[in-house]
Amino acid sequence: MSRSFTFIDVAGNQAQYTVSDKDFQDDFHWSTDHGAHGVARSSKEAEYRARTALKGSMAADRRSDEATRIGRYSDYSSRWRSR
Repeated sequence: MSRSFTFIDVAGNQAQYTVSDKDFQDDFHWSTDHGAHGVARSSKEAEYRARTALKGSMAADRRSDEATRIGRYSDYSSRWRSR
């Protein structure tokens, strides 16, 4: 059995993560829809690790998107200045 959660970052983007119930080795497995996964000793720790992984990947996605937008605008403005 597992539980799924929705994480919403500061920019309003959403992502999912899942935490499984304790397995036969007393571990809790977690995974995110961004591809991160791991094992924790408690359900709370598994949730924390999944959210932390999502925060990092979502922040990286935002930085990448911002760099792409800035690059497009700087190319556009430099073409106007060169004329």
